[in-house]
Amino acid sequence: MLGKIKQDLQQNLFKTRLTELINMDHPLVKLAHEISWDKIEAEFEGLFSKEGRPSIAVRKIAGM
Repeated sequence: MLGKIKQDLQQNLFKTRLTELINMDHPLVKLAHEISWDKIEAEFEGLFSKEGRPSIAVRKIAGM
């Protein structure tokens, strides 16, 4: 009888959800849930061009 193959956690690194890796009680995570991203996107929408390369999400820019 063959034994069980050990699960290789290294292969599952990219299948793990981000919410399982970060602390959901961290103040920055809580702050991100409090911000009205739709309103911020509406404010910045006029600054982006309708032509050319697709823009980067406002939330990503704010995170940088």
